[in-house]
Amino acid sequence: MASKTQLSTAGEQQAAIVINNSFIDGLTKQLEEKTKYGLSFPKDYNLSNALMGAYLTLKETKDKNNKPILEACSQISIANSLMNMATLGLSVQKKQGYFISYGNQCQFQRSYFGNITIARRYGMKDIHAEVIYDGDEFKYHIEDGNKVLDSHEQDFMNIDNDNILGAYAVVLMEDGSKHLEVMNMKQIKQSWLQGYGYKENGNGTHQKFTDQMAKKTVINRALKQIINSHGDAFVQEADENTENIPKQDIIEQDVAYEISENANTEEFIPQPEAIEEKPKQPTVAETVKTAEKEPVPAAGKEPEIPDFMKQEEM
Repeated sequence: MASKTQLSTAGEQQAAIVINNSFIDGLTKQLEEKTKYGLSFPKDYNLSNALMGAYLTLKETKDKNNKPILEACSQISIANSLMNMATLGLSVQKKQGYFISYGNQCQFQRSYFGNITIARRYGMKDIHAEVIYDGDEFKYHIEDGNKVLDSHEQDFMNIDNDNILGAYAVVLMEDGSKHLEVMNMKQIKQSWLQGYGYKENGNGTHQKFTDQMAKKTVINRALKQIINSHGDAFVQEADENTENIPKQDIIEQDVAYEISENANTEEFIPQPEAIEEKPKQPTVAETVKTAEKEPVPAAGKEPEIPDFMKQEEM
């Protein structure tokens, strides 16, 4: 019987056979075919190298059960995740995204650096974020549906991670236009709840570096606005596919996958219940036969009649 180590090695080898050079070449051809219909890649983006680099990263990536993603996830989900990465013109080797698994599905998820990279392609020159603390004087107004920053006055003594009211990001485009994104702390925490890292009343990164995490969150929202406004149909579709997966969705997928994998793997044999045996009642024939063997009663003495043969008196 094969050991767990042997089975694991065999699984990795099988996954490597399925996802190999010819597989990457096939994806490259599919993406190049899309360029005939409007898909474009950055001038410095080498499609084949990016896909091969991603494949090498996938070989070293494992799911939450320490199982290689290439073995745990379906081939079509792996192909889709690679195509989404390439469509966005990103590279996992440059930390512009990473692969995650939920259930038996693989997904490419953009990183903060990936969002910055895409936004710069669409004309973003610079972006700055700041935290709003309790006691700050922060004002903005809305003009033609766009938020415009008026002022932000901050006292040095107001800086306290326990008293953050919100955060904002200002995007400067190459054409000189600006875009303001504002989030209060309730919105920021709601965004954090969509991921695994944040726990209310916890002691993790969000609590230790609340100001930096708040800035990162509002920056990502501002960058998403740029991507959605400037990306072509292919990019917008890939953008939608690589959004952060809500935590509840991941949990549901994992549970569903584990049930399907483990269901009916062991034969169920019901244990027989103990049955209490009741004393067997003799039949009429058995009773008569027994009576014939009994000695004949003395004269003047009537034979006994079994109770069940007696008739009730009317």
